[in-house]
Formats: sequence, structure tokens, C-alpha cells
Amino acid sequence: MIEILDNLDVLAQPFLDLRTLTLAGVHYGSNAADSIDRERIEQVTLSPIVHTQKSGDGITPEYYDAGGQRITLDEVVGSVIDAGGMLHIAGNISYKIAGGTVVGFALYGAERGPLAYFSSLRSYEEFLTEFGTPDSVERNEAYGDLLGLHNYYWGSKKQAYWDSWDERLSSVNLGDYDGNHGPRQRLELRPTAVLGYVQLYGRATCWCKEALG
Repeated sequence: MIEILDNLDVLAQPFLDLRTLTLAGVHYGSNAADSIDRERIEQVTLSPIVHTQKSGDGITPEYYDAGGQRITLDEVVGSVIDAGGMLHIAGNISYKIAGGTVVGFALYGAERGPLAYFSSLRSYEEFLTEFGTPDSVERNEAYGDLLGLHNYYWGSKKQAYWDSWDERLSSVNLGDYDGNHGPRQRLELRPTAVLGYVQLYGRATCWCKEALG
């Protein structure tokens, strides 16, 4: 078994057997209820029972159902473990859950997270030298400006996102994420209505509502 945090070079390999990997002690493909310590979970996203949530730096996340009633973190975590969603722990690490099984790993943090290990890569060309040529690349653009590049490696079921503005690797995910298994398919996601200032995974105070149906 290979622990990713102890062997970060493994993220650059073009071919991986995800069943041989663990992330922060959690085995890929394991039963989420048995393998993930609930005490380590700091935040939850994409819970099937959460309609509105509030999160941010320095505040405890709050979750509300469709009727506006507050839901405890334990209830929200339980809904994800039983059904599906994303569980986030300290250290810029996330787990994707589907049907009670850990089906995805994600790592973030180009400066203070685990991906700081690759901080020596300061150009997209250096990234390609380290990670190899991707099977597919998608441009992330806004108003004609290139924000970044989604690089898909199907042999390792991996996506590595290159931040073109800051010239650094900002995220890597492995497993059952759209585009990681082959030509990218359109996901049918629940739209999110932003009610306040939102930034991914609670790095700024936010109110957001997941529109169901």
C-alpha cells in the first residue's frame, strides 16, 4: 500500500492502480463509514440533505435543510457516507464518496498544502516534463483570458489543474471524477445559487443554496 502524503511523486506517474493507494490513511475503494474518522472532517459539500450552507475562515460551517432547519455536522456527514458527496479534512485534502464507498481523492494547496511539494514547477512546460503529456487538456477561460488548464491522464484516472495566472499546480484529483476515465462527459449537477461571496471550500464567508430538482 502506498500512502500518497509520504510519496507525493506518485502523483506524477502516468499509470496508477488506485486500489494500492491511501490518502491520509484512507484506502481508495474502502467503505467510508469504516475508513474515515468523523472527528477529522471539517467541512462537507454536495450532501444530499443540505439545501443551504454557510462557511468561512474562522467560523464553524452551518448547514440547513430545504425547510430552513439547521442540520448538525454529524447528520450531514452521515448523509454523505450513506449516499454520496465530498468530505474535507485539514491539510487541503478531500474524499469523494458514492454509495458509501471512497471513490475519489483530491489534494489542494500550492503554497501550504501537499502540492507545495511541486512548487519548483514554475511553468507549464516544466509541469509537462514532470507529469508527462496528458491524454486531454481543457482550457479554463474567462472573458478571453486563460485562467488555467485541466490536464487529464486516463491511465491514472487523474486530473491535474495548472493555474496559468500564478504558474503553479493548484489541485490534483484521482478517481471517479468527470473526465478522468476517458473523453469528458457532461455532468448533470445541481445548480448553485450564490447568495453571498463564495470561495471554494470555505476560504471566504459565504451563503450558498443548492437548487434541487
